[in-house]
Amino acid sequence: MGLRAAVTSWALARPRVLVVDSPEARALRWAAEAELDRRGWSAALSPADADVLLVLGEPGPGLAAAVDLLWSQLPAPRLRVQARTPAALAESLADAAARLAASGADPAPDDPWQAAPRPDVHDGTDGMDGMDGMDGMDGMDHGEHMDHGEHGDHGGHGDHGGGDVAGLAMAQTAPDRDGLQLDSLAVTIGPWLPGWPTGLVVHGRLQGDVLTEPHVTWVDPDAAPPPPASPQVVAADVLSRLLLVAGWPLAARQARRTRADLVAGTAGAGANAERLARRVTGSRVLTWSLRGVGHDEQGRDAVDRVRQWAGSLTGDGDPPPPASPQAVAAMTDGAELAAVRLAVATLDASPATTPAGSHPPDEHGHG
Repeated sequence: MGLRAAVTSWALARPRVLVVDSPEARALRWAAEAELDRRGWSAALSPADADVLLVLGEPGPGLAAAVDLLWSQLPAPRLRVQARTPAALAESLADAAARLAASGADPAPDDPWQAAPRPDVHDGTDGMDGMDGMDGMDGMDHGEHMDHGEHGDHGGHGDHGGGDVAGLAMAQTAPDRDGLQLDSLAVTIGPWLPGWPTGLVVHGRLQGDVLTEPHVTWVDPDAAPPPPASPQVVAADVLSRLLLVAGWPLAARQARRTRADLVAGTAGAGANAERLARRVTGSRVLTWSLRGVGHDEQGRDAVDRVRQWAGSLTGDGDPPPPASPQAVAAMTDGAELAAVRLAVATLDASPATTPAGSHPPDEHGHG
């Protein structure tokens, strides 16, 4: 084994996994995240950061197209795995790690950076012609049905001023919140991002990093809802996603462990929930980061919703009510992109709890 193969095998011994779950596979995502934590593996935050694409459940046609685009952005060596039951997760992940390590140590002559396909590990290359790579961290243009207008541009919808150049939408100018004429680019946020409700899509226009004219849709609005779960488990799940987006990975891991304990009903789960709630509500930095972000129809901001989730986690209060699509649009209108991410992360959103249409707005803003 040469030096390059040895280093590659060492690096792939703990692959980074990009997890994409269909809306009804929420419990399967919880099991997958618990398995990753048990193994000490890291969840990838972008396609460029991933070695394995783990697809959970049965994505609808819109999400499946987005998954194909994500797959096209993973660098080799890579594997694509689909799991439909919790029982198959551990074996599939262990097999993926072994196959990735083997592909680095003993590369195939025709493709030195691609692990060979097998029935339960798909190479995902079929039907990929004509798909452009995007920046997975921003989540732009993993959008609905992957067909955005007659030119096939992946930049959103509406009048782009100068039209398309090399398939990319050009910005036009529009007055910003201070009355200045700035570039305004039609964008699509979603349907996948770290800590983002899978399938949720926010269409709008971006001026600098400020989102305007947002419109909320789902790529598969008729997707099956997630199975019922206790309010405490849902609260731990929402907090885990929020803490990931807020850049507090240790607390996010604590929230995932608390969620797993609550699901399993282990002794001490209640005490763990209390500790997590105190840690989250007692953080001055987190409170400062969320203050004034994402005001809802009742005037509550992200800090208020986090406190409600903490109360629900410990059984001392009710969770925030589901947000309507109009409320999601209102709380993100005029917000910076980072604030949009944080605001949405404080919501428990699914096509069932936050129903919306499946069509983005046209150039006149009509959905």
